[in-house]
Amino acid sequence: MPNEIAKISFFLAKEKEGFESVIDKDKQRELTKSIESRHFKTNVAEAVFYFIKTSSETYEDPPWLSFINEKIENQIHFSTSSKRASGLLLLKVSNRLLAATFGTKGSVLLKKERLVSDFGIITAMNMCGSGELRQTKSSTHTATTKHIDRHLSRPSDSFEFGMDESEHLQFISAHLENNKNITLQGKDSLTLKVIGDSKLTWEKLISHAEEFIIEYKSENYKISFPNYLNIEEVPTPLSNELDEILCQKIKNEDYSNIHLSIPEFIQDDEFSYSYTNNKKRENNIYSHICIEHLIKEKLLSKDRFTIKTLKNKHIYAYSHFDERILSYKKWSYYSCIIAELVHKDRHYILSSGVWKKFDSDFYNMVNDFVNKKITVEKTDNTYNNIYIFEKKKNRESVFNSEYCKINKKAILFDQAKLGIGTGIKNKEFCDILEYVEGSGLINIVHVKRYENANSLIYLFSQAKFYCEFFLSDETFLIDIRNHIIDYKPENLEKYLSIIKDNQEQINGKDYNIKLWLLYSKGSPIPQKENIPIMAKYELKLAYDRLRKVHKYNSIALSFIPVITTNHKEAKSTT
Repeated sequence: MPNEIAKISFFLAKEKEGFESVIDKDKQRELTKSIESRHFKTNVAEAVFYFIKTSSETYEDPPWLSFINEKIENQIHFSTSSKRASGLLLLKVSNRLLAATFGTKGSVLLKKERLVSDFGIITAMNMCGSGELRQTKSSTHTATTKHIDRHLSRPSDSFEFGMDESEHLQFISAHLENNKNITLQGKDSLTLKVIGDSKLTWEKLISHAEEFIIEYKSENYKISFPNYLNIEEVPTPLSNELDEILCQKIKNEDYSNIHLSIPEFIQDDEFSYSYTNNKKRENNIYSHICIEHLIKEKLLSKDRFTIKTLKNKHIYAYSHFDERILSYKKWSYYSCIIAELVHKDRHYILSSGVWKKFDSDFYNMVNDFVNKKITVEKTDNTYNNIYIFEKKKNRESVFNSEYCKINKKAILFDQAKLGIGTGIKNKEFCDILEYVEGSGLINIVHVKRYENANSLIYLFSQAKFYCEFFLSDETFLIDIRNHIIDYKPENLEKYLSIIKDNQEQINGKDYNIKLWLLYSKGSPIPQKENIPIMAKYELKLAYDRLRKVHKYNSIALSFIPVITTNHKEAKSTT
């Protein structure tokens, strides 16, 4: 009876890659005493197999045990040892190289930059369709990247998962169409799980491998997953060019359209982070990671670092439970960078260590929408050129406050502490609320400084978030009405005649949504055409949701000049 296996993961090498080029030679030399390799052939495929055996022994006490040992004479110490077996199987099938991994260290020898980054998810979407999903993972590229992990108790179609158009799908787990004995899990790699008679023999393994290569080339996923953000991986030479541009921007401390985000799902309440893992020196622990830290905290040598530096240096998870840095839970600086660049009139995004080019249809669709649907309004000149510098910073909160001092009928909501549902009362609803005389409408105004893509994305997503809850959440409505009553505007009754105390009587058609972007007087007036592409996309999502679903009366942009100060402060070292 032939031996069978029930689970295997596959990576697909890029075209023209071979057995030698996908192997990390430095890692191979590092593990030379732990590796055995074999070169062999099956009936239809050439193969190379690497067997990796690792062992470790640790004599370090956990911090809490060291704490207890301070007070006891007969101290207690802890040691642990472990042995693991892993494997890497390289298969040449249909003129392409597949890498099958086994165990926890199976992929350690692979050069990730030589592998196709979307092989798993594209193949899984093509082969499984959207009808038997078990799990999805997605993210949104906003000022604070949001990771969303969904599980359902039984296989369901994509509608049940309720994925929003703004989410970038990164992982699916689903049954193969018409075969519930086979489950595919797709991200960069494709994991095959089988039960019953479907378990893998060598013949089935090769057959599946050939099928996976064919299915990866299909575009059926565009029908099953129409909201999948189709952005193509770029070739290595272009990726190198983009890397050089990225390095120069960081050296110049130009962080427009660049931020840091851990590239996987991790519980923020369980972990903090460190940019170092020094054994003999103290390490600084940060509650969050920030792109500005790299230069400001001297983690990079500003004039000498290269893209290799970004790929070799790591961010480590600090476990509050273990009270230590987890050396095995780490990510390269490079893999944590989210960046959007324009190069030779094309738009690219770096995410999870991979540069991708926006699909031309997507790019044209978003620009066409902004050009045709988004109105840019002029505001009353009375509110131009407000000085917004306070407490060593230029702040939109100063503009909001000054606006409401001038306009006695407007209500300041900036920094209001409102609740949604049973959550903490730390929400705002908007920055300014303004009754429009003679129209019977109220303007819901959101204000942000025009700085970079992140600030714009934050503004648009914030407007969508609060305006949706305004129409549906009873607690939010009560707090909004109470804030209006406590504020005591001159036209209080007009506000309350529209913002009624009955949630069912709150209608989007009674409100205009105003998105105000502040720019420094003397600078060129911003144009909607120059808004970064991902910010335009977020604006489209907000518009579609608020106008088409919630029926708000209108949505408009305004660019308002303000007076700012470039502040610089010197302090002595004594």
